[in-house]
Amino acid sequence: MTILKATPCSRVARDLDVSLPTVVDLPDGSFELRPDSKSARQLKLVLGYYALVSTGLSAAFVVWALTQLRIPWLFALLPLVVSISIDLFGWYVIRQPVLKADPMEVKSVAPMFLKRMPRSDLALIYRGQYKERDRKGTWVKYYLFVARDGKIGLKAPALAYLPEGAADFAQRLGVPLRGDFSEKVGDTVDMSEV
Repeated sequence: MTILKATPCSRVARDLDVSLPTVVDLPDGSFELRPDSKSARQLKLVLGYYALVSTGLSAAFVVWALTQLRIPWLFALLPLVVSISIDLFGWYVIRQPVLKADPMEVKSVAPMFLKRMPRSDLALIYRGQYKERDRKGTWVKYYLFVARDGKIGLKAPALAYLPEGAADFAQRLGVPLRGDFSEKVGDTVDMSEV
């Protein structure tokens, strides 16, 4: 008689993540690099906490508004409906992009977002920091898909992918993987230094 030892769910999930291939071949001959499942879970957890707080605040407002005789119930429910709609939209739309490649092009695919570049233009994948276009100008680590002229064709957030997966994807594309995320990069990469 064999006795099976129970393992914690997180350990089982971790073991399954390790056994999954980093680059997946698709039936049409293309291949893709999916985001790290741990990163995807963390993003969903953050969105879940946000939804819980925003819906809770909206529900508290509804209760407060309904206790006030001057506010019609339809107007009191409006913030709750808007909050739930935004939360559901975010839950289904906000995801890390999937990197796909076929013989003609390389794509970064996410819901409501598609960026592509011709595969023949791809010279290398560079690990560097790219400045986000917000008020603070935050430098974020990215895998930058660089064209032969040095222009950046695609960006993929480094936190979304395992390093082994990015290396495997670059190898499958037949391009070098350079840099170590220490250099800050503008809209182009100096190809003479690479």
